[in-house]
Amino acid sequence: MRTTPSFQTMTPEQILRKVPFRVPIPEMDAGVPRPATEIAPLVSPTDGLQYALKSQADFVREFNPTSHAINSIKYYPNSIFKDLGGDGKLKAKIHTRVAVAYQKEIKTKRITALLGNEVGMRLISNRSRQEGEDALSRFREGWEEYNMEIAIHKAIESDYTTGDAAVYLYKNNGEVGWRVFSYNTGDTLYPHFNPLTGEIALLGRRYRQEDEKGIETEYLDVIDDRYYATYRLDFDDKKQRLWVLEMKPTEHGFPYCPVAYHRSVGPVWEASQPLIDTYEMQMSQFCEYNQAYGLGILFTCGAEFSIDTDIDGTPLHLDSVDPNAKASFLNPAANGADTAFAKSLETLDKNIMRCSFIQHAPEIKSGTDISGVAVKVMNADSYYKAMEDSQEYQLFVDRIVKLFRFAYGFVANLEQAFRDFKIKAYLDPFYFLSETELVNSLSILVNIGALSRRSATELAYNYGYGVADEWNRLQQQEHDDLVAESAANTVINTRENPVAASRQQMNG
Repeated sequence: MRTTPSFQTMTPEQILRKVPFRVPIPEMDAGVPRPATEIAPLVSPTDGLQYALKSQADFVREFNPTSHAINSIKYYPNSIFKDLGGDGKLKAKIHTRVAVAYQKEIKTKRITALLGNEVGMRLISNRSRQEGEDALSRFREGWEEYNMEIAIHKAIESDYTTGDAAVYLYKNNGEVGWRVFSYNTGDTLYPHFNPLTGEIALLGRRYRQEDEKGIETEYLDVIDDRYYATYRLDFDDKKQRLWVLEMKPTEHGFPYCPVAYHRSVGPVWEASQPLIDTYEMQMSQFCEYNQAYGLGILFTCGAEFSIDTDIDGTPLHLDSVDPNAKASFLNPAANGADTAFAKSLETLDKNIMRCSFIQHAPEIKSGTDISGVAVKVMNADSYYKAMEDSQEYQLFVDRIVKLFRFAYGFVANLEQAFRDFKIKAYLDPFYFLSETELVNSLSILVNIGALSRRSATELAYNYGYGVADEWNRLQQQEHDDLVAESAANTVINTRENPVAASRQQMNG
């Protein structure tokens, strides 16, 4: 019977297990139909997928242009030639190599489309509306104070880049803290889940640290539903690897594992990576072509020439004893390889963007007024994908909200206020929208009765208007206005009918 993973039931060797990242590859007999005969009847065939394994280090290499495949001599070898005019030895001609940071552009645009707006929050239900508004205001204040938006941004950015990330929340000296564990910062994560609920029950975090002598030591942090502990990799007398308990288990104070974890199938540019490799190869070859023909090649026809050149080798004067001698520059044919290269690169560029659901920013002439509908259409692909991603990360955001509500409620003495407090937090995809159009839309909805002022206040806060307790401020403002209006009416009545006012004062 499977039990929930915990510090007491798993050894470090059992914790250090993780499903690898992989991509499916074509089968050996791709395109060949499977025959059906009487001996092999029409039944569902067993077809095991074949995969190519990829590591998170591969994702980091893809993300940084300096480590792209085009810079590898094995992937794009230099040309070998024999130096006939010199020593006759084999030599290599170093090719021009061009690496383009498509991955960084894709990551930046995708994460901006998803997280360009504040995390949306709204009340689901509460026994008292005013109690709910007060709890929501206090929750938002803590959310801003402890920079939880930054935690979500760092985690999803890591997930977009290296395939997974984890947010760890903790309580320390009356404060709430968080950390993002990521392969980008040297952490390899090993999550384990409850077999019934599917929620994370234990996280192993493997990393290395250097001492003052530059010697690296490997550690393994383990966080389960009750404890936090640290192992250190050591060696026994027989030089066998051995995990030693470095820090004894310490209770973290949460009733469940204080970790929110998310894993993707790979980085956001995974579908575009083969096209990016092809683009960089053709761009490098295009640069080689331009290098060969860009400056022009001088050729001569006739008897021996004497050539005077500039310091950089540019011909300045040619002279020959042959009256029929000719000299000219070799030019590439019109509409030749350069046009073919340009068309191929343009097509690759469009498909790279299309496969990753992003677009290049359109050129807009000065003074052009574009409607909100037109802006949506121009950024439709990014917006559609951001909408899908917002659902993909919903459970991840819910987990962070759950952990933060418990931790902040404890340190701020708001446990009672948060007990019946139900909040819906969600990622609101971003697209360029006129602020005037946004405000007008909210105003129209409120005026026609299709949207309450309270909901409009919450939406306006998500778009950057107002503060965490804006609704309470509006209520207080209305109260102050009524008090001021009542006081003004009393003054007017006193001036117009002093006798009645005097009697009213005596009766009072």
